[in-house]
Amino acid sequence: MEGELFNQIQKQEEVTPAGALPETKPFPHLSFIPSGLLKKKEGDEPRGTRDKCALFGMILGILAVVSWVVILFGILYSILGIILSVIGLKSTRKKWARIGLTLSVIGLIISIWYVFAARNGVINYNYFTSEFWGL
Repeated sequence: MEGELFNQIQKQEEVTPAGALPETKPFPHLSFIPSGLLKKKEGDEPRGTRDKCALFGMILGILAVVSWVVILFGILYSILGIILSVIGLKSTRKKWARIGLTLSVIGLIISIWYVFAARNGVINYNYFTSEFWGL
């Protein structure tokens, strides 16, 4: 009786050729983290997001160069343009990101120069508010 059971088990086993590894089944994936969060890795975001950052970085760079006279807007646009352009450098629109980064840096330099020039009296900042409007 014992020999019969041993022979049945022996017949069920498959014979593998010499040198070949037996095929193993993969272990099931066990995790407490939801599968949606596991799929999101760094760099898996859609390309469109970084492309939009490159575009908005270029637009804010143009606005920074144009609006340097209004100190608050010039500095704000240039800082946001620098941030978005740096993010956009990893996109397919690297040229837009480089243009935006260059214009944002130029806008920031001009805005900071304007702050120091107005503070030291090189530029009469009050001229635009009093003389021009007749106040």
